Amino acid sequence: MYLLRILHYQFTWTGRQKILLTPANNIEMEKDNAILIPGQRIRPPGNNEIVLQLLTELYGLKSSSITELNAYDDRNYHVICEESHTNPHITILNKHGYVLKIVNSLDSQKKHVIDAQNEMLIFLNEQSISCPLPVKTIHGLYHTLVKLNVDGCTESYAVKLLVYRPGELLSRMPITGELLRHVGNFTAKLSNVLMTFSHPAYNDHKTLWMLSSVPELRQFTFAVKSAAERELAHQVILAFEEDVLQVTSQLEQGMIHGDLNEQNLVISSNGREIAAVIDFGDSHRTCLIFDLAITLCYMILQTGDVAMGKHVVEGYQNVKRLTDLEKKILKVTVCARICQSLVMGAYSHLYDPQNEYLLNTQKSGWTLLKKLWPLPKDEVLRNWGLMN
Repeated sequence: MYLLRILHYQFTWTGRQKILLTPANNIEMEKDNAILIPGQRIRPPGNNEIVLQLLTELYGLKSSSITELNAYDDRNYHVICEESHTNPHITILNKHGYVLKIVNSLDSQKKHVIDAQNEMLIFLNEQSISCPLPVKTIHGLYHTLVKLNVDGCTESYAVKLLVYRPGELLSRMPITGELLRHVGNFTAKLSNVLMTFSHPAYNDHKTLWMLSSVPELRQFTFAVKSAAERELAHQVILAFEEDVLQVTSQLEQGMIHGDLNEQNLVISSNGREIAAVIDFGDSHRTCLIFDLAITLCYMILQTGDVAMGKHVVEGYQNVKRLTDLEKKILKVTVCARICQSLVMGAYSHLYDPQNEYLLNTQKSGWTLLKKLWPLPKDEVLRNWGLMN
């Protein structure tokens, strides 16, 4: 049994787990430029009991079903809620449920970035881009800082509730050229819409998952067991530094999603269209071409075929034409993202071996990288329909 004490919107439970909830507006310490360092463990603890408490005390909701979703460093739970609730900010309960997100301890320190992500989601919904929509707490906040004390370990985590967008993840769908063209088309349309969005929190925002952070991967390659694969990773990192990071000032800049992968694209029931895009935790301001490179990385990983990237590029170029410089750096940038996913997946799995989701890219990623990396740039561009 948990004892509850209410004082100035602060809640304390005592028992096997202790949770201290603090309004987000009262966060004292912010580290907007904090970046993951080797050995740092940032994933929140989580279980259904914690989820039920957070839903009740923060959102005035009662859950009839809780399902944990795949996540890298955060905890995400799909919750279906009962009709009766005490949240004055919810007028119509979403029949498809909500996602309760417990943000990792590193990103939870970045209040302004969390605010910016919420504003972006609201903006995109207003622009008819289907994506999760933030839900206010009973106190009118879009997120709350929560201090979890579980098994003697105490950390603070931001908690958010988002409207769940139904559909099938792309990872579960048959991959066709038509679907990949829709993915490329959507990537370009999203970039165009985000050109009209800005927020000062993104001006200096840095994370290890940005492509501009690829040089930082050198600190984490020790997690890759194979010496040959470590050497390959270092080759890719060096080429990205020399061929891409030296020319970023010449590339079109704007906001990007930052992680358009097979787990973050929701497909319609007919298997042909993008029903929604989810997980904007890696959104940031950078070179627009990076979103296409990230999308290409995951789509060719999903198909296991470098040549299938031509469908993604074709769909993208139907909306947004690539410049000669963007074409020139595309292969190296795609390889850098594959490398980033492989190295960070291996590293994260060392500290969270129960999370099999971290090994998704490992299954086929090294094979694909070893196939793509030696190919001449012109051959890759021809495969992707970017050269005659």
